Amino acid sequence: MDPCEDPAGRPEDHELQGWDVFSQQDYLDLYTSLSDSAEDRRTREQVNEETAGAAPLNRSSPELRQPITTQTCGTTDFWDINLIDSAQGSNSRTASLCTSASQLLSEYVLNHNECNSSVVWARVAPVHESLLESAELLFNVSVPWLPVELPYRSRLNSTARELMEGVLVTLDHSASVSGHYLMKLCDSEEYLRSDEILGLYERIQVYQKFASDVPVRMVLKDSVDKTLTRDEEDDRQVFHFNQVLASACAFNTIRSCLQEKLSSYSQEVNKLLRSRCGGVREVVESVHAVCEQLCGVTTVDLEEAVGRLQRFAPVTLTRAEMCDCETAAVMLHHALLKLLHIFFTNFDLDFRGQEDHPNPPTADVTLHSCMLQVSLTCLYRLLPGWINSYDHFSVSCSLTYCGRNLTEPVLSENISTSLQLSCKIQCNRLLVFPVPVKELPYEAMLSFHLLGSKQAKTPELLCWAVLPLFNNRTLVRGTVLLSMSTQVPPVCPPSPALSDIHRQPTGVILQIDFPESEQWRYERVAAGPESVLESALCEELQKRVTEVCQKHCLSLMTDNEKAFLWSKRHICSQRNSRLYLVLGSAPQWRPQNLPEIYSVLERWSPVSAEEALFLLSDEFHDQYVRSAAVQCLQQMCDSELEEFLPQLVQALKMEWDIDGPLMKLLLSRSLHCIRIAQQLYWLLVDSLDDWLYKSWMNKVLSALKHCCGRALRHELQRQSRLVDLLTQVAEKIRTADKTKRKDVFSQERGKIVSFFADGQSCRLPLDPAVVVKGVNIESFKVFNSNAAPMEVSFITADPLGQNYSLICKTGDNLRQDMLVLQIVHVLDRMWRLEGLDMRMVTYRCISTGRDQGLVEVVRDAVTLAKIHQEWGLSGALREDTLEKWFHMRNKTKEDYEKAVMNFLHSCAGWCVATFILGICDRHNDNIMIKHSGHMFHIDFGKIMGNAQKFGSIKRDRTPFIFTPEMQRFITGGGENPQRLHRFVELCCDAYNRLRRRSALVLALLQLMLAAGIPELKDIQDLKYVHKKLRPHDSELEATSYFTKKIKESMESFPVKLNFLIHNMVQFSSVKRSEAQANSQISSNANIQEAVIQKYTVNGKDVTYELKVTIEDGYLIVQKSFAQFEMLHKLLQKHFIESTLPKFPSWFNMSFTASRKMSLLNKYLKELFEGPCKGNEYVCSLFLDGPNAAVKTETDAHLRPQIQLYLSYKDYKLSVMIKHLKNIRLSSGACPDAYVVTRLRPDPQDKSKRKTKVVRSNDNPTFNELIEYRNVPNLHGHVLEVTVKSRKTFVAATNVVLGDRVLDQEKWFPLGFSAV
Repeated sequence: MDPCEDPAGRPEDHELQGWDVFSQQDYLDLYTSLSDSAEDRRTREQVNEETAGAAPLNRSSPELRQPITTQTCGTTDFWDINLIDSAQGSNSRTASLCTSASQLLSEYVLNHNECNSSVVWARVAPVHESLLESAELLFNVSVPWLPVELPYRSRLNSTARELMEGVLVTLDHSASVSGHYLMKLCDSEEYLRSDEILGLYERIQVYQKFASDVPVRMVLKDSVDKTLTRDEEDDRQVFHFNQVLASACAFNTIRSCLQEKLSSYSQEVNKLLRSRCGGVREVVESVHAVCEQLCGVTTVDLEEAVGRLQRFAPVTLTRAEMCDCETAAVMLHHALLKLLHIFFTNFDLDFRGQEDHPNPPTADVTLHSCMLQVSLTCLYRLLPGWINSYDHFSVSCSLTYCGRNLTEPVLSENISTSLQLSCKIQCNRLLVFPVPVKELPYEAMLSFHLLGSKQAKTPELLCWAVLPLFNNRTLVRGTVLLSMSTQVPPVCPPSPALSDIHRQPTGVILQIDFPESEQWRYERVAAGPESVLESALCEELQKRVTEVCQKHCLSLMTDNEKAFLWSKRHICSQRNSRLYLVLGSAPQWRPQNLPEIYSVLERWSPVSAEEALFLLSDEFHDQYVRSAAVQCLQQMCDSELEEFLPQLVQALKMEWDIDGPLMKLLLSRSLHCIRIAQQLYWLLVDSLDDWLYKSWMNKVLSALKHCCGRALRHELQRQSRLVDLLTQVAEKIRTADKTKRKDVFSQERGKIVSFFADGQSCRLPLDPAVVVKGVNIESFKVFNSNAAPMEVSFITADPLGQNYSLICKTGDNLRQDMLVLQIVHVLDRMWRLEGLDMRMVTYRCISTGRDQGLVEVVRDAVTLAKIHQEWGLSGALREDTLEKWFHMRNKTKEDYEKAVMNFLHSCAGWCVATFILGICDRHNDNIMIKHSGHMFHIDFGKIMGNAQKFGSIKRDRTPFIFTPEMQRFITGGGENPQRLHRFVELCCDAYNRLRRRSALVLALLQLMLAAGIPELKDIQDLKYVHKKLRPHDSELEATSYFTKKIKESMESFPVKLNFLIHNMVQFSSVKRSEAQANSQISSNANIQEAVIQKYTVNGKDVTYELKVTIEDGYLIVQKSFAQFEMLHKLLQKHFIESTLPKFPSWFNMSFTASRKMSLLNKYLKELFEGPCKGNEYVCSLFLDGPNAAVKTETDAHLRPQIQLYLSYKDYKLSVMIKHLKNIRLSSGACPDAYVVTRLRPDPQDKSKRKTKVVRSNDNPTFNELIEYRNVPNLHGHVLEVTVKSRKTFVAATNVVLGDRVLDQEKWFPLGFSAV
């Protein structure tokens, strides 16, 4: 696409000499050092200055009316205008960034270990102490003086120092030397802090989750790699602004062109003053040439000075005329210097003029009672197409605060296109806003929209620009130049970050003028005195405040609700409301309103994490409020702050100063935490894709790279080269024809191998602790999908570490996946911190640019589709697939039961997460399962309920994925129905705990609305999540609600149909043999061999003597043919039928016992050489008999029970009917159960309530809430509970109401007679 055109095809600007030689992209490239040509240029300029003549005239107070002598005019230096390097940029905005970056480095001394550490410390994730009480793991410890690892079992509530001391004592070393060592994980290059609890490390929690051994290494502190440490040379390095702009060649060319025109101007002026008889035209032409280099910009003073000079005819001048001519030349010279100063002040350049212009006297802005006035002076470089297409232009100007108009927009109309001259139109319009300057908020913004109009047609937006009214606590003054943008304006409120795109001299230039008689300074007011609090908060008012605050988001509140909350601000506190809701409800943020607003902020302490995040959103521009939010973030540890980095990077767009408190916080944490530095780097790189904020983010990125030091900067550059290489290979594979993808892959993968040919290692962008030194070329893989993602397996630097696999994807926007995984990870940490371990599996994902990124591969995980495909096309419709698959992969009963519980917990957690976020496109290729039972979801391309459709029918017809096969696996085919109760309870508990932190979830989402995520764009998406969280419901109501969603999911057949259709599409590309080969898992073979040695005939009964060889001997077992047949039927319930050998059937069975023995031996041989080898369940069948493996019927004799939760508040009795168990009809069949309740005494017979029917289930779940209102007291009341099936009595009980049965989940026995 033409760089001079916008995405819609409209030209961004037209080319003029000098500035348009390079595109705007050139000005915003990443960091590079100064070029040699720049150094040569500075050397030449220094020589010129040394050889120059007399000193230039003092321009600070020029005497314009004093005649200039011929000698003065003849000195070349007076008329010379030299451009000089500006290390900190050409204006105060860029200089403050450079100064802040250098100052930040000076605050972190080199010899401070915490502030200058190249060690990647393991991430800490706090959990509830109950999860660590009895937890322990086996650590395989490698020490420097032993060739093998030492197995050492340690409790997870001990510290790393205690672990090292225990190892040293075991190896007969003194425990006192443990202080010389650090503990490092072998699978990554991350170290454990000696005083931290082992179980709090996130990586060790992963080992605990999968019950894996932990490989660790004891490393001497002196031998720890310190290559990424900052050194003294890094601190001596000055942060130059051309590190931000970086395109030295482009700026050198621009500067040389401008300097050439300025030199020509100097020569022409000297000729004019020497000749005294002409040359005015040449001087004027040289001035116009300089203006052309400045995008055609001029000023009134310059035009007047040119006109004054042109009055002199090209004839010999008298002495008096010559004196006037010299005066005109001096006026022209100073006007030109002022123009250059204006240009360099308004645009970001790495050079400027030598002259300094004094500032006018300062004054307090509170004394400025005049109305705000803006002069629209001129429009430069208008596109010829616009001039030819439109009759006239108009400029709309809005004065806003946080996106809200402070006054009605002012419109300057009827700027006729016929007035244009060389694509320039003089506007000369004065805009007056009816508001005194002293009443303007510091964060007020001006927005300019250039509109084109045709006859009888609606004006069209052509370009726009925004401008902050205050900068560096000073009101904008003088001439301002803005490069107007033709991009689509953003939805979010304008900010200085957005205005930064107008600081490059490209496109249409808008010239505006402000009064400049004084420099008006802004001083922020202090918090006012605490207002008198109202008396006691009445119950009704308390309820109303709480109800309003349940909205959680300002954008979800009505104006009336905001007015109410602000009126009650004196009685609002952490107990009943949210700080950001109270502050956001303030009707005005003008200076006179700030003391009251700040007083609310001052007394509100501490500020929670979610409140801090909301205060950093685009709804709050006040810098004092945002500083308070940053102070809250400063209290967070590195691990917690890292969790919110994506949102904080987006919050940078709303900062008022490029060197504001939020940027300083992020940079300071990056200085002593490599994890934060690397993640911040990649988030900023990804944010450069947003053109509207690219300039602002690029400055932050440059400051980060300067602060992190040369070594880490080179490491990040190496990562960038690796990502570029992976992306190029993946893109070639994706864009290749499907039949040629394998060939392209084979040709291109060698490039990835050669990346490590130099022997250097590289840290992966996904995790700085993962250091890789090569790739396993045999493990490369390309997935068979439209995006054709490429899997690469890297060899880690530690010899004891496992390979690390990742997927490189192109063509997909991974920002959405990043956000979903971040929120799921936050939910998991939140649950674990409260003692609820949902055993969630998450993985890392990072977007490295537009439609590209990297995804971590979870080891030993397969898709649900692959499991279904092992049964062929019918696998998606069966209900025993998961049950049999897990039986085949978990050889012992203990492992199988652990897998069931892992699946139960992880499935419950993902049901809640996918429901809240509205994750769609949930087919069986987007659900993955590990052999350990952990289930997790992948590929989050559809969220917020945006389901794919077949025509007008949604593919996702259920709230989340919980299928009958999952239910069957959890309940063991119905043998353990109480496990379904446990699943429902887990889901509802996790859902309610999540609802308590609704504000945090909504804060994470709101800050990402402007992040370019495809399906998270506006307030409607927040409303969707808010509705799913149901914040106005009580916990009992929410429990009942979510239970209904579980039932909806279990009863939906379209889910299976969706799985089947997906299998039909994918089945042809999946080789069944590969799926089966990959599914084999080695285990100890308990039965080595089973052979029938002989048989005994006793009448019609034949008994076979079976010799079973086990690891430590053999056993002799007697079995009949019928028992063998029963064994095979039981095996069919646990294993895929196609993997079992064929059992001898009656039609090919001989009636002779010897023939039967031969066929049975053949069957046994195939059986124990196949998937049943080493399976504990099979071993118990053959050693103990089939009856031992069959579930006993003792449950049938258990007494039926009902679980209730009773609560009484505000004269209302709430009855949550939760579960029934062991309910059977008199015939032994499962009932279609429902529960009927009555509150006795009930003389009017109006208290009857009943639940819905749960069909054919002896352990049904209801979770239905029944309420009895206007119950003055419970004394003497009895709750009559009856279970019925099809209006037939089944069981009943009476519950005497009182304190002993309230506010607890309790099981009540049921009797078989009516009460």
